[in-house]
Amino acid sequence: MVFICANRFFGYIVDHYGGRRTTLFASFAVFMGYFLLAMTYNGTLSNSSFLLCALYVFISGMASSAGLVSSLVTIAKNVTSFRGIAFGAPMALFGLTAAIYSEIDTLWFKNDTYHFLLFIATSAGLCMFVGSLFLVVVPPPNDQDKVIVVEEGASSNTSNTPKPDKQDDKNSERSPLLQNKAREEEIDIGGWELFYNRDAKVLAVSMFCVAGTGLMYINNVGTIIKSLYYNSTHPHFSPEEIQRIQNLHVFYLSVFSCLGRFTFGFLSDLAKLLFKLPRLWFFMLSGVWLFFGQILILFYAIDLDKLFIVTFFVGFGFGNIYAITPTIVSEWFGIKRFGLNWGIIASVPAFGGQLFNLLFGLNYDQHKDHCSGAHCYNNIFYLSAFACLFSALSSLGLLYAKHKKY
Repeated sequence: MVFICANRFFGYIVDHYGGRRTTLFASFAVFMGYFLLAMTYNGTLSNSSFLLCALYVFISGMASSAGLVSSLVTIAKNVTSFRGIAFGAPMALFGLTAAIYSEIDTLWFKNDTYHFLLFIATSAGLCMFVGSLFLVVVPPPNDQDKVIVVEEGASSNTSNTPKPDKQDDKNSERSPLLQNKAREEEIDIGGWELFYNRDAKVLAVSMFCVAGTGLMYINNVGTIIKSLYYNSTHPHFSPEEIQRIQNLHVFYLSVFSCLGRFTFGFLSDLAKLLFKLPRLWFFMLSGVWLFFGQILILFYAIDLDKLFIVTFFVGFGFGNIYAITPTIVSEWFGIKRFGLNWGIIASVPAFGGQLFNLLFGLNYDQHKDHCSGAHCYNNIFYLSAFACLFSALSSLGLLYAKHKKY
């Protein structure tokens, strides 16, 4: 929640002060956050209150958000074509970090939490520091702005000076007019204008529904696994086995999300280049993927062995959202205030996730004492399936409205 809501604040900061300085500051902040958490865990810092530990995590989350937003804003201002894969690649790698650090912890650190926290502090801080050196907005070439001006009162005896022909003269007269017109027509929607824009409202509502349901499954997959495990035919209770299955699903969610961001970012570029297909089609497909995930958990995944297909659909669909949406925001609302616009849109899933998580918890608490297996939680997935379907239909309705050219 902290990480996603921080996007809005840092989007504004990056728009006005640049990505390099923001990420440079964030690299020190993320290091200090995890370093102080490690020192507290080890007992080096005598004051180990819960509020201080929460502050350290808050600082780390804010710094991570600043680094991600800085990279996206830099991409938006530098890349004018193939933005799908340009946005999808860093978002995919960002989503993959959970799986990478999880595997590093399992293979190298095991139960050594102190040294693992030190490793996170050092590696995250160093990577962000090095990355900040390359976050530079490259100015566009000025060759197109050079125009030959021919004065009407020029002397006729300058025979040695080459005279442009009529076609060249027409081009020299028209070029600045076309370029100035293009600059005037450059899209720049942001701030309060974004709240009143119809496309922005439909996109935000769709993000609320589809990303909220994805976060609900991601945050509660451990509880779902426990319910299915207790209802299975396992001969005895094994906390280690439950933990192993939970870690495996978290790993798969991260991997499938990464694949979804790479794949749909590239496919949206290809479809737009070859078939002039709007990117909103791929946003709609994200809702379809998550809708099938909700249907599968309702009617198919009644034991642990069948839950992996749900994890695949949810992870892949959830990854699609974060590959396509930044690209749509940059193309619909312009790049001048992209950081702020993306920060606002990216904050919406936090509220959707909180709402659906609350509903999941309420539903689970009402049934846990007199149910077993999927019956403990499946009622909420009827609502989440409807939310995904509503998101897909809203995107389809916006496509048919043809309100914008994208």
